[in-house]
Amino acid sequence: MAIETATVISTKKAFKPSKSLTGLPLPLGSVKIRLSSSQTGGGPRIERFAQPLFNYLQVPLKGEQIVVVKAAGPGTLPGLSEVKYYYIGALQIHGNNHLNPMPGIYDVLKGGGEAARAISSAAPALPPIAQYSPGENFVEKKDVLKLQPYEGDILIEGRNRSAIRLGSSLEGSTSQYAQSPWFKGKQNSPITVISNGFKGGGPGAALDKSSVKSFAKSALSKFKSQQSYAIDDPDKTDSIFILSSDSQKIDMTLSKGNKKIGKKVLPLSRYVKPQGILSADRIILNSKKDEILLVANTDVKIVTKGWNSDMEEFFDTILDFMEEVIKQNKELEKGLKTNATEIHPTPAGPSGPPTSAGKYIAGASKTSSIRSKMTKLKNVIKGMKG
Repeated sequence: MAIETATVISTKKAFKPSKSLTGLPLPLGSVKIRLSSSQTGGGPRIERFAQPLFNYLQVPLKGEQIVVVKAAGPGTLPGLSEVKYYYIGALQIHGNNHLNPMPGIYDVLKGGGEAARAISSAAPALPPIAQYSPGENFVEKKDVLKLQPYEGDILIEGRNRSAIRLGSSLEGSTSQYAQSPWFKGKQNSPITVISNGFKGGGPGAALDKSSVKSFAKSALSKFKSQQSYAIDDPDKTDSIFILSSDSQKIDMTLSKGNKKIGKKVLPLSRYVKPQGILSADRIILNSKKDEILLVANTDVKIVTKGWNSDMEEFFDTILDFMEEVIKQNKELEKGLKTNATEIHPTPAGPSGPPTSAGKYIAGASKTSSIRSKMTKLKNVIKGMKG
């Protein structure tokens, strides 16, 4: 097995089933590369296809330098060897998760003499190359920073401000970090953060020149590694999912206007038990086949800008109110029936039934019907009680 570097020449065949120049199927994720050994030796340039080495995939961008491994292919049999090239990932030449281009660098760096001429103002202009583009759709940004790591963290980052942090709380001074952690807790208390759109800006690895000479100058002298880190602060990140553990405090601001989260609820900054927090501008829970279940050991709070709802208090109050209304409804029906048959003594003898008896009887019937519906609703609410 041999390891070397290569330049990515094309990624067009990486994103759908494709074939090589000889008509053979290419493994998904394959990119066209030019081996560094063939670019610096003065011989013919060797271009090949390389496929991903691992089962996770990050397709490199055009112009990036990648590590490739030369190893056995699927056609290897006893006494018959098939060689394939596998890529690991792009070299972070500029210390940038977003983009690390060095297109055509080996055209310039074929020995110290040419490299020196390329960056010398007295050197003749080298042949121009096409305007650099990292791909068909990818657009370079100049302000994408790396996520701030802390001791012991495992970070998985994308190219455009998305990341997974598998970290833990720290005790003691954090002055060695560019950005202090926004979560606090006991040493080594685990925390998992999935963030999308974390903030922070700074110098990027911009490449906006079109000649080898100007590119060499940029590559060798003007490309600067990032000078700071971004941070997945929940108040500034577009959307974030946090899984905390025992003893950790999460200090973040809730939606504007919602300073309280129901009655007898500790604010986030004081709650020190494991919790899950999902924060974004809009949240949709969509169950494609079965129920959405909200289950709590104590209570469920629903808070909006205008209302602060405690489910326990709300349903208990509604149930008490309905029982009182049903009780009064029974008394009303009884009174209406009495009025419909009531006879009063008069000088001429007992009176007959009131002339409006029909109305009293109709009212009593309507009252009974309403009570029946209310009793049914009361039983439904009562059945919801845990």
